[in-house]
Amino acid sequence: MAGKIWNKEKEENQLRVAQQHLANERTYLAWIRTALAIIGIGFLTISYHLTIGQSHRVSDLLAVLISILSGVFGIGLIITAAVQYLRKRKQIQAQNFQSSYFFVIWGSLVLLIVILIAIAYILIQFMVM
Repeated sequence: MAGKIWNKEKEENQLRVAQQHLANERTYLAWIRTALAIIGIGFLTISYHLTIGQSHRVSDLLAVLISILSGVFGIGLIITAAVQYLRKRKQIQAQNFQSSYFFVIWGSLVLLIVILIAIAYILIQFMVM
């Protein structure tokens, strides 16, 4: 009887660990999709800027800056997501949870900077027209 209870507890523990690993993989894939979308915003910004045909020194600089920052941030996000995935995988195996505080703060600040530059770009485009 004790053996059956122990096997059931072991099965439940394996199921919980498997669920945690699957959640970790879903989170990783979500960060990859986000990174690709951010890189796409950079390409979209420069493409839009080049197709409108108006050139202004500040808006040219901001369009290039948005594109470069989006690319760098997207690549950085892909690298960081991979590192976080591997860390979480080790933590799940060791059954030791640690929050991703730095990752969340870093990502939020960089994204905020890109958004502020994009807002400045849009405002300058409307002023020039």
